[in-house]
Amino acid sequence: MTVRRAPRERETPPSGRLQVVEARRPGPRSVRGFRILLAHDARAATCDALARAIEGALTNVEIVDASSIDDALLASATERFDACLVCLDLPPAPFGGARLASELVDSNHPVVLVTRSLRWLPSDRPILHQLPWIPPDAGTIEISSAIAAATSDCDSAIRARSPLPGETLGAPAPALRARARR
Repeated sequence: MTVRRAPRERETPPSGRLQVVEARRPGPRSVRGFRILLAHDARAATCDALARAIEGALTNVEIVDASSIDDALLASATERFDACLVCLDLPPAPFGGARLASELVDSNHPVVLVTRSLRWLPSDRPILHQLPWIPPDAGTIEISSAIAAATSDCDSAIRARSPLPGETLGAPAPALRARARR
């Protein structure tokens, strides 16, 4: 996996760009960066422009680039992401990307599909047809609205945020803390 970090911005971002602001507390408020998982086939040039467009659409973004299903699942199990962008060209295309998207949705991660057409989605996974999607050459406005649509479900009381890293191991977080104290 390759991790790229955008420089921190202190000014108010221009309109049309998303930002995450921490909860209000006394004193100056800091801006927390977006963490995006971009799962795509690194050998294909299909999503190369998408990473640059994401950086233009979001303020203070960190993009974690996963070039396989295993890389993406490992990253999603150990880190918390604000959104996961899954390209259907992920090998074995298109079923690799569809399988990854299904597993991420099942574990309550906000998912945006990257594809030119939804016809590649398997008919036995109807939940994938309801996910927001963008083409690989999407602009900043399309990316912002797709990520906002994906994360709106995760911020509701109906669907919880993705689990913390200790919670994905099958043990509740207090049990892990108790073991660490011993």
